Amino acid sequence: MKVIRLLLLCSLLLLQTGCWNRVELNDIAIISATGVDWENGKWVLTNQIVIPKAISGQAGGGRTAAVNVFSSTGDNFRIAISKASQESSRRLYFSHNQIVVIGQEAARKGFGPLLEAYLRNHDSRETVDVFLSKSTARLMLEQLMPLEQIPGAAIQRMIVNEEKNSSSYRQMTIHQVLMDLLGHTKATSIPGLALAGSEESTDKVEALSHTSTPSKVRLSELGLIYGDKLVGWISDEQSKGVMWLTNNVDKATVSFACSAEGKGREGSSARILHSSTKLKPQQRGDKWVMKVDIAAEGSLLESDCGGNLMKPEEVREVEQLVEKRIASIIADGWEAVRKNKTDVLGFGTQIYKQYPKAWKAMESRWKEEFPLMEIELTVNMKLSSTGMSGKSFKEAQKKPGL
Repeated sequence: MKVIRLLLLCSLLLLQTGCWNRVELNDIAIISATGVDWENGKWVLTNQIVIPKAISGQAGGGRTAAVNVFSSTGDNFRIAISKASQESSRRLYFSHNQIVVIGQEAARKGFGPLLEAYLRNHDSRETVDVFLSKSTARLMLEQLMPLEQIPGAAIQRMIVNEEKNSSSYRQMTIHQVLMDLLGHTKATSIPGLALAGSEESTDKVEALSHTSTPSKVRLSELGLIYGDKLVGWISDEQSKGVMWLTNNVDKATVSFACSAEGKGREGSSARILHSSTKLKPQQRGDKWVMKVDIAAEGSLLESDCGGNLMKPEEVREVEQLVEKRIASIIADGWEAVRKNKTDVLGFGTQIYKQYPKAWKAMESRWKEEFPLMEIELTVNMKLSSTGMSGKSFKEAQKKPGL
């Protein structure tokens, strides 16, 4: 009997605990995006806060921005966050933060303090996506998006869509950035944001009342990071080469010319549906060579090369044209990375895995050794589909009738 009473008492105690760490919506300011800038010798922290009433349509008038953007400054991040709290009637809540944007000057200064603050903030999430800004982070967070109420969420969806459809850039989270910078090469790459169009900002709701906006936020260039500092930018096309070399091409479209030299107008294109990149380092005397083997499969989207694609030998000719174009993209990306002396490709990690003793001997001077490497590239492209017609449209026009 005593045992039964004790069990009942314990059950009642469990019911009394409740939600000890619950958070009331009316007590918090939900942050959807954070920006970090370096101005006049101080850190500038910008927060994009969601306005629930504007999202639910209760704000009245229907023309109220769904977010509010404000900044605070400090000698360190904790001071900047504390000052931000002085301007908000609610507690800043970072658990729903979608993105972190780092301004160019802050990135060149070194954003180690940002990573330190994120590691020590209990509300922070390691899955937050990271971007660099070609200008200031605040400017990016102020821009409204035509299709989305919350700009921070819109930018996060932008990189997800890009990674799945074009593979020009890789989605980088705080966790991935940390792992790369704490790894053997101490380097990483982060996609950049820029304002495209006119210099007129879209930070007012009125700008969205037109069928087109004067400017818009877009993904632009790839920032190369060493340690915790921005060392350089590479173009969109060069970024594609980095994606191929790091085995991060999911889906992509490759335009190519019909000449055997790969020159001229790129009037044809193929869709990459699957790809795989394998790296194998080799030591040849005092030099290191990285053997890069790429296998890709896809379909032909359009062709102005002529010929009859019902013939296997002519399909193989087109595949070789695509292979040359992929090799050219990779070569451009490799040269851009090598010029910046920043191993964002993970070549050093591959050497460490296969030649740990050799890596230990040259790890301290890897930044100087890396640009001296050469790559030996092999690309194998297979077109699994050429469409419903064996001939191009121009070729078919020469003989009317189907």
